[in-house]
Amino acid sequence: MSTSFETIDTANRQFEQLFNSGKIGELADLYTPNGRLFPADKNKYEGREHIKQFWQGARDVGVDHLCLTTGTVIEAGHDRLIETSSYQHSLGQGNYQVVWKRIAEGKNEWQLETDIFN
Repeated sequence: MSTSFETIDTANRQFEQLFNSGKIGELADLYTPNGRLFPADKNKYEGREHIKQFWQGARDVGVDHLCLTTGTVIEAGHDRLIETSSYQHSLGQGNYQVVWKRIAEGKNEWQLETDIFN
């Protein structure tokens, strides 16, 4: 069985791959149906469709070469993990925090529930 850190690090590699290959619809599916995204633009994007629009907009203005560096992962009960990490891409860098939600009881399957970054 993988550790919480390994689980999230693997999920981050998938996120990078989908973003960098322009598969934004699949990337949005990594979020819970009512997922929330709080980026540095001070807006709130809620639900997969709005999250998809945000990430597509980022690609459209030239953001690419996303690299996520998994920092710490803390267990918060049986169905939540809290990740605090950093990112770099073609236009900048920053930090982020994600609350991951287990999507199937007893399984090691997780989706982004709340995603906050600067």
